[in-house]
Amino acid sequence: MYRIITLCVLLFFVSSLKAQEYTAASVFAHNDYVHPIPFYSSYFLQAGFIEADIFLKGDELLVAHTAPEIDEANTLESLYLNPVQKNIVKNSGYAYADKQQQLTLMIDIKTEGVSTLSLLVKKLNKYPKLISCPTLNIVISGNVPSPERWKEFPAFIGFDGRPNVNYTKEQLARVKMISTDFGSVSHWNGKGIPVQEDRDKIVALRDAVHSQGKKIRFWGAPDFTNAWSRLMEFNIDIIGTDDVQG
Repeated sequence: MYRIITLCVLLFFVSSLKAQEYTAASVFAHNDYVHPIPFYSSYFLQAGFIEADIFLKGDELLVAHTAPEIDEANTLESLYLNPVQKNIVKNSGYAYADKQQQLTLMIDIKTEGVSTLSLLVKKLNKYPKLISCPTLNIVISGNVPSPERWKEFPAFIGFDGRPNVNYTKEQLARVKMISTDFGSVSHWNGKGIPVQEDRDKIVALRDAVHSQGKKIRFWGAPDFTNAWSRLMEFNIDIIGTDDVQG
């Protein structure tokens, strides 16, 4: 009887949501650089979002999760900017062979925001194919400069927004998605379905983000099949994972 009731509650909950279509374009490759083959593993699976964390060191941008893991051979240019540009050239100016498919390169700044982003802009200016690609989005997360300073950076730079921030109209136009820690909304472990209170919080946040015309992303959410399925039932636009193949 308990299983029947649980199933009925789940079916009612799912039927009350307006479903959206999910494809690989909805997948966010979290910490992509830790994969055995950075960039290409996620790119060949046509992930819509690929993330790289960067540290400013001298005149270089190095890709790593923490400072002790820095390897000076792992530059942002060698691991990401060069491969992305090569594929844009191969695809006649588009991120993917499918000219409708978007690719977002999420660059998570681990060092001081303004100085790191300033060097990133200089690096990107060496790659005009990236800047001019209509289906490539370059989005900054992590130590993002304050919104008041966004106007100091070129228009090809987008930003990862946060909920409950009173952005101006101009600032909001540069927000490409709104992200938050899943733990700030729910302590659900990914098994079964969240309790009603947590469901209400997730839906309220999703609706608030969608009312701004933005996509929503969680970091730190449970990362396995049942959790992905439930997040899709909640119409969470971007599904973060360390298991892109899965």
